[in-house]
Amino acid sequence: MRRKLMLGAVIAQLCAGGGAFAQEHTSYHGCTDAAGRAVAAVSDPALEGVVVSRSGAAPEIRYNETLLPRLTPESRLFLFAHECARHNLSQAVDGARTEADVRRADCHGLESLLRSGLLDAARIDALERELQFSTDEWALIPGPPRTFALRSCTAEGAARRLLTRPTPAQPEWNACVRGCGERLRACAPRNAACDDAYERCVALCDFRSPP
Repeated sequence: MRRKLMLGAVIAQLCAGGGAFAQEHTSYHGCTDAAGRAVAAVSDPALEGVVVSRSGAAPEIRYNETLLPRLTPESRLFLFAHECARHNLSQAVDGARTEADVRRADCHGLESLLRSGLLDAARIDALERELQFSTDEWALIPGPPRTFALRSCTAEGAARRLLTRPTPAQPEWNACVRGCGERLRACAPRNAACDDAYERCVALCDFRSPP
């Protein structure tokens, strides 16, 4: 079965694990940069990396699902989300990156998947275990080599929400969600497709808001 996953969008039929999920083919769409412009996702079986960002007038993320067959669909989706976060956070996709940049992209990518319903929080620990790579494997993975401390990302996010004032992005998020609601009310006849469109719309509002 082929299932298309929009990064940042809730897909109601997504199976969150087990054999059914593993049998599906994943394609990736819906990534945007900090200005809201689409970042193309391109399948490239000749790519010498699991996922690679390209800059330029038409930025894109290329991915190769034939490399490292041991990776689960969730691991591949996280690595794609990490690359998408680099664009969404206006990080340079060429050259060296700071440890803080890498950490922020890891956490932002994870939070986007959790908010969008594409990753169950109960799977975070298993995902950390899956994202352990040998020296040779790191040559195929967006670096630098590191330990993925994903559980602490969720703790840091919760602390920010508890200890800080609303971010400057909050008014934009509110306006975005109100727009989703207006489109839902105008959707007729009201059916499951209307509700699905609303969920995708709200999830994209979430993804475009900085953590």
